[in-house]
Amino acid sequence: MNTSEQTLVSVVTPVYNGEDFLVECIESVLRQSYSNWEYIIVNNCSTDRTLEIALNYV
Repeated sequence: MNTSEQTLVSVVTPVYNGEDFLVECIESVLRQSYSNWEYIIVNNCSTDRTLEIALNYV
């Protein structure tokens, strides 16, 4: 089945000051075998490096 025939799956990660865990979380999503997905990280006004880490994956 090609990507255009697969259902789009949205993966959403809400995060607040999650710099200690965000890389592991993102890498886990990226390792999935399903190919038709979008990944949305919702940064809830973090005061640590959460935004910087997320932007490194854009």
